[in-house]
Amino acid sequence: MATKDENEIRLSHALSEGEMKATQKRQEKVLMCLKDLGIHCDQNNVPNIVVLGSGGGLRAMIALLGTLVELKTQNFLDAVLYLCGVSGSTWCMSLLYEDRKWSENLMSLEKELCKKLNDFPWHIMKAEEYLQESSRDELYSLTDFWASCLVYQVLKQFDEHELADHREASETGINPYPIYAAVDKEQLSEEGENFPGTWFEFTPHESGYTALGAFVSTKYFGSEFEKGKMKKRAKKKPICYMQALWGSALGSIEENLKFIRECLQRIFQLQEGISSCAPESNSDTVMAYQTALLLLDLEFCAVSGNDPKEVFKKLLNILSDRAKSASYQLCTEMHNTWAMKTREERMESCTELDKEIEKELRVHLGEEGTPEGELQSSHGNSLGPLQDVIRMMFKTIGCVMTWKWGTTNNFLYKCSNIQPSYLVRNKIISLIDAGLAINSAYPLVLRAQRRTDLIISFDFSSGDPFETIKKTATYCQKNSIPFPKIENQEMDENHPSDCYIFRGDKSCPTVMHFPLFNSVNCSGNTYSMQLCLCIFAFHILNFQCHAFWSPSLLSAAATNGHRRKGTGQPLCAMSRSFAQALTYPLRCMS
Repeated sequence: MATKDENEIRLSHALSEGEMKATQKRQEKVLMCLKDLGIHCDQNNVPNIVVLGSGGGLRAMIALLGTLVELKTQNFLDAVLYLCGVSGSTWCMSLLYEDRKWSENLMSLEKELCKKLNDFPWHIMKAEEYLQESSRDELYSLTDFWASCLVYQVLKQFDEHELADHREASETGINPYPIYAAVDKEQLSEEGENFPGTWFEFTPHESGYTALGAFVSTKYFGSEFEKGKMKKRAKKKPICYMQALWGSALGSIEENLKFIRECLQRIFQLQEGISSCAPESNSDTVMAYQTALLLLDLEFCAVSGNDPKEVFKKLLNILSDRAKSASYQLCTEMHNTWAMKTREERMESCTELDKEIEKELRVHLGEEGTPEGELQSSHGNSLGPLQDVIRMMFKTIGCVMTWKWGTTNNFLYKCSNIQPSYLVRNKIISLIDAGLAINSAYPLVLRAQRRTDLIISFDFSSGDPFETIKKTATYCQKNSIPFPKIENQEMDENHPSDCYIFRGDKSCPTVMHFPLFNSVNCSGNTYSMQLCLCIFAFHILNFQCHAFWSPSLLSAAATNGHRRKGTGQPLCAMSRSFAQALTYPLRCMS
């Protein structure tokens, strides 16, 4: 059971009290639904059915919504105990759980979301306001930038509720219980995707390291803890921030850098237009702004391998007024040695140059005592009314140079009996998109205490349609977790079927795998469809929205049939309904 004092962390592999009560209530709904589908079981033997939604940005968000609509249409949604998402699927989930009865109101919510995605504006002034406020925080990272400039722009709403506010929608039994996935950035980098301690889960009740059995009340996520007790409650993390944390891996580094530069440019130009009549506007402001963008351009050249000749020319020209400065000397040295350096060395040099330029800017403003990355918010200096924007820009660029994402207070700081030991030593952890590890959150639903019987995985990933299930099989093998056997030779990556069943046994769940991009949906041309439905899209025409989540495109309902004898065989195309296909494994269990 969870500790009664939510100000303390909980070290236990047992489910939280809130999750246990919520899922027990939901099982009553599941039992009634299964009876209506002709599957009879007693109250003590209700199968635990999980729906997984993969990552895939806006594509995954819309596709999961369409999948849930079809599950409801086929009278199967009420049989689902858990709904678990990665990246773009978490966007869909977090939007739905704003409605405490979303399962019952799903059809109307679908129409509302479609309208919002097409008709609602993105207010850049609101985004800039949030950025200025959040950039004053010591733990500011690119996740904050993502929340205001990408998530808000894509979803057309800045949700200021907390995840803990979704408890009511999770406890009544009306909806499946939600689980949101993330991974620890340092653990992923050092130990890899197959290390159990990499995975981090969020529910409305608790958040924490699944495999370590270390949790904190979601209400206090981000607060300062020491030796298991809360020292200082942090400002709440809005859902929009969480959506950015869960869905931060939407493109290549080059694409992300271009996007960040474009947004910073738009914000500055907007504020410059507002402040253009102010007498304080001067060349110092323009110089700081141009320098900031050129630093981003130089970082882009370091990452992409593009020729930085013009960037260096412009940057040295701006810095030439201070030819004896350390920044000018460093920039000159970088220019002369650029061709001899590796990609990593070039990126390190960009970081050093950014720090030196910001240091000199603080001295120029008379703020040499200010900590690195913390320009003062004062209108009584040479940058005038745009000071706050310049401060935010340099703070963001500092995060770009170090690729700083998802930084938050470590609730396990100075706790005893915790492994890996770095979690005890470090005051700060970084949490990022779980899709960077495995693009479906199998490790969270395979937690033994959740006693999963059937996993229905809807995979909206591009590329290899079997990557998530193959990665999961490897993860389970390395960590001695029971999982169905995967027969690779029966998976045709070039011509995938629309559904596969991998039969479990008493030790592990059965898995149904539905790849979005398959031969049925895409008429044999899955690659072209993947290009059309990219994850980094911002605008979707109204008719495209409806076409995308229609039952005809979501193959889960289109052509499913009898599983061939043996594990891992694709379903044959037959005229059976979606509900019949989904309930087939359950009938085999009974």
